[in-house]
Amino acid sequence: MRVIDQNLVLRQYLSWLPENRLACPLMNYEAKKLTDFNLVKLFIVSTLCKWESLREIEEGIRSKKALQRELELTSISYSQISRRLIDLNTADLADFLGRLARHYWVLQRHARGINPKVGILRIIDGTYVKPPDNASNWTAISKVSSGIKLHVRIAVAYADSVFPKKMIPSTGNIADSDAVNHIIDEDALYVMDRGYGQKTKIGGWLERNIQFLLRVRKTFRVEIIRAYKPTLPHVKRNDLVSILTRKEICRYIEFVDHEGTTFHLLTNRLDLSESKILETYKNRWYIELFFKWIKQHLKVRHVFSHSPKGIWNQMFITLITFALIEIMRLIQQPRKPIWEFLRMIRHYVFQPISQLLKSCNRRLKKSKGRQKLPECIPIKIEFGEDFAIVSPKTKECFLNKKK
Repeated sequence: MRVIDQNLVLRQYLSWLPENRLACPLMNYEAKKLTDFNLVKLFIVSTLCKWESLREIEEGIRSKKALQRELELTSISYSQISRRLIDLNTADLADFLGRLARHYWVLQRHARGINPKVGILRIIDGTYVKPPDNASNWTAISKVSSGIKLHVRIAVAYADSVFPKKMIPSTGNIADSDAVNHIIDEDALYVMDRGYGQKTKIGGWLERNIQFLLRVRKTFRVEIIRAYKPTLPHVKRNDLVSILTRKEICRYIEFVDHEGTTFHLLTNRLDLSESKILETYKNRWYIELFFKWIKQHLKVRHVFSHSPKGIWNQMFITLITFALIEIMRLIQQPRKPIWEFLRMIRHYVFQPISQLLKSCNRRLKKSKGRQKLPECIPIKIEFGEDFAIVSPKTKECFLNKKK
């Protein structure tokens, strides 16, 4: 079967997917139609095209000649796709994400983070994903709810560029603190919420010289070594402390936000000022925006499998899809927001890359800004009384009655 046109957006997009064990012929010796590597490509394309069922994926293959040439097959049944998704090795998908992260840092090798004095941030948090009702026999959290959880670590290179570096899925009853050590390394400052504030975990990070900034509960006990006078009006405490189980010194900040909520922060970055610590913790919302983005635009809530392994594999493929979008954006259109770039890719995925770039670089008409509207005669509304029963009223009628 002849090779797909290299100039297509689809080909350019998938070309950044690194080859690993899934592309090895020996690993696909028994594959009659679809190799594991091409299966990953298929689910990535289905995410881009917003195909929301296995039957829709099957029809998508039949209708897209370019996709057939890329996958080296003309058709495959939805039941085969479902079985193959479960058979994928999840460790190989995690390896894909790690390889893409290394390529991302090659592109961002000069990045110094949002604030150069703080450095590049790694933010850790978890999010719930509701699986199908058929999977509730192993995902139950309570009598009325069920779910799985994604524990993710993202890196913030710039204010407009984040990247998922590691992820470990779990059932919904696994606490954040039980999964954190699977996705943490000794390479940067980690920002976390209070779900991770356990003394045993913090003691381990101090022993490994891991930099952290996390919110702790108000009942978190510390030993005050030295108290400083706060320099900001909304900061109530600024102390050097120890956590009783370790001798290392940490910084303890207590402040109140504009809504009156009290926050207790603990960090081992003693070089940061009060304002830098508060600003850095505020940037934790980047991961909340990341979760919202992938759930809204990559449809992570719609899963194709009821089995644990199939769901884990789909979650990894979703993050791989995001990673490929971000890498291609940095190479082709670094000034364009990622959502706008994704929208353009979806329109031109089976078109030449030149058309995508032409549309992205299209010059827009200059706007004069919002102009003052001149007073005009109210437009007469045609109600079509010959075809409907109409008794028009405005909201002002009811507002005047209340007065």
